[in-house]
Amino acid sequence: MKRHGRRPDPVITLLIVLALVSVVATLAGAVPATVADVAEAGAWLAFAVLCLRVARREGLACAAVSVWRGLAVAGFFFTTSSLLRLGTDGEKTPPVAAAIAATAVTTVGIAVAGWVMIRYPLEVRGPPRIRMRLDLATVMAAFVLLAWYQCLPGGELPGNPAQLVANVLACGLALLAVFGAIKLLLGGAAPFTLTAGVILGAGVLIGSWSLFNMLTVEPGEAPLIEAGQLACAFLLSIAARMQYLKMHDDPTGVTRRAAPAYSRLPYLAVIGTQALLVTELALEGLTLRGWGVVIGTVVVSMLVMLRQNLAFLDNAALLKRLKASMGDLRRHEERFRSLVQHASDLTLLVGADGTVRFASPALWELLGVDPQEAAGRPIGEVLRPEDVPAARRLLDEVIASPGADIRRPLRVHHADGSSRWLEAMATNRLDDPSVGGVIINVRDVTEARVLEEQLRHQATHDPLTGLPNRVLLNEQALRLRQEPRQPGRHEAVLMLDLDDFKEVNDLLGHQAGDSMLIVVADRLRESVRPTDVVARLGGDEFVVLLAGTTTDGAVATARRILDALRRPVHVDGCQVDAGASVGVAIGSADELDALMRAADMAMYQAKRDPSGDRVRVVDRTAQGGTFPAARAPA
Repeated sequence: MKRHGRRPDPVITLLIVLALVSVVATLAGAVPATVADVAEAGAWLAFAVLCLRVARREGLACAAVSVWRGLAVAGFFFTTSSLLRLGTDGEKTPPVAAAIAATAVTTVGIAVAGWVMIRYPLEVRGPPRIRMRLDLATVMAAFVLLAWYQCLPGGELPGNPAQLVANVLACGLALLAVFGAIKLLLGGAAPFTLTAGVILGAGVLIGSWSLFNMLTVEPGEAPLIEAGQLACAFLLSIAARMQYLKMHDDPTGVTRRAAPAYSRLPYLAVIGTQALLVTELALEGLTLRGWGVVIGTVVVSMLVMLRQNLAFLDNAALLKRLKASMGDLRRHEERFRSLVQHASDLTLLVGADGTVRFASPALWELLGVDPQEAAGRPIGEVLRPEDVPAARRLLDEVIASPGADIRRPLRVHHADGSSRWLEAMATNRLDDPSVGGVIINVRDVTEARVLEEQLRHQATHDPLTGLPNRVLLNEQALRLRQEPRQPGRHEAVLMLDLDDFKEVNDLLGHQAGDSMLIVVADRLRESVRPTDVVARLGGDEFVVLLAGTTTDGAVATARRILDALRRPVHVDGCQVDAGASVGVAIGSADELDALMRAADMAMYQAKRDPSGDRVRVVDRTAQGGTFPAARAPA
């Protein structure tokens, strides 16, 4: 589907057509002066009405509302001035009186338009505002000097007062235009869009030129002045309409840009005034205009000197603050360097490619690697080969997460071969231009890790025999539940206690009993597979958890345990028999507690069996999921 651009605005099209027709007709002398004045009045009236529409547009910035209202008022004054000039072509009213009245009304309109422009707030704040005002004053002083030069073309005051008034008004209008342009150039904000501002500026410049030459032009050039006034009125009307349309894109109707850090305009103003002074002195000497040029040049030079002195003061204050900041930065750097140099924690800066860019001195203590030699090398060359994969995974993970902090434990090896546990926290700062890498803070937690392992071992193992206790037994059962099951394979619980163990304690003492329990624990370990778990529940009670076995395999293990325990135990020079009774329960690790209860009951049945068979079996897998009565193994 073909896309069409925005259609031309009919109002702007009409204004352009009327402007072209009226200007061309006026230049060609095809219409009387009265008709041209009527056309000009209509254009000014359109300008006033369009300005009011802009001022009433929803969303327009408050400061811009005042400007456009003031321009609308000025437009009504200019309309009145054009209507008053209609009388200059008649015979009843003296042309001079009508011209003076029209000029007075025009003056009021210019004053209104200039006032609203002067009151428009500046976006610049603080010390830059003072510098901007000095720059503006310098440039405007140069243009005032130029206006003075133009108002006295012969070096002295003109003999025709009307011509002097016209010159002053024309220069005033030109100065207002220049003031608005310079203010917008230096201030960073304008109460209209860029397109409307360009058209407004063009209209004001043409109007200033036509007003300046109104009473000095030759009779044959009057149509040119009239055409200039028509062009000014139509251009300003088009600008107002363009502002209204552009506010579809930006309802505030304001143009903002960053104010320049410095301006060359004041220095151009000095060069221009100096050149004008030399020209005036060389051509005319110290006439009235010459003295004005001298005074103006001195004023411009003094303003520039004041602005330059202010810049020197600002630079001195800036250098002072910079020196203080550099001192603070140096102190912070020394403090940071001292902290890093003497910290026990290791700090690494690693690039995205894995190259170590910085390593703190703690690298020597933790890994036995010189930090200066580590800088510039891949991290794989700094660590031992067996430690590289874990470090690489940490680095890849943090690089894939910009801005993230990732904490991981690492087990690494020192250059002397000993192992260390480290806690590493990696922070991705690749997007930070001041860092441009991954920061890894490493802390040695070997002692804490060893202590943690010791505490865990104490919490999960029997202190006398070193066998797992009930806590670790439950953890192993949970692990078995999570592993895939093999067809025809089950778990089995063997519960056993020693026969006549109380007599050993009573006759030989508890120390002998403890020694006997240690021997029993060793024999139990020797009788089972590495994947099986032997645990002590307390006293002379032991439990064996068999993983992935059968009923026959569990019974065979129980027989093997009894055979191992029947061998005499030598304690404190005495020979002691370590017989035992075993209860076997076959089922699933999901029901560990039920299996242990069933095995415990089977064990007591085996202990009371008069036949001397010390093994009883409860096989739940053969009874449809229920626990049968204990039976002697086949």
